[in-house]
Amino acid sequence: MAQQTVTIKNMSFDPKKIMVKAGDEIIWKNTMPMNHTATANDGSFDTGVIQGNHSSKPIRFEQANPSIKYRCTIHPVMTGEIEVTP
Repeated sequence: MAQQTVTIKNMSFDPKKIMVKAGDEIIWKNTMPMNHTATANDGSFDTGVIQGNHSSKPIRFEQANPSIKYRCTIHPVMTGEIEVTP
């Protein structure tokens, strides 16, 4: 199991697309002063509100999935994608 970080900066997720292996975790690090979320379009995960200059709790991705699209529910123009490999 590994842990990777997606940084929230300049009103975007960096990287915009991230690849992880099944069982890995992702933390979203909000480097902006405003609140954001990382919420799967299909409802499979939700970080809840990540306050400015804070990080989310780790989200574990257990099963392979070629494309999990997500967004910030506060700022829907912010989108990202996760690819979970076996």
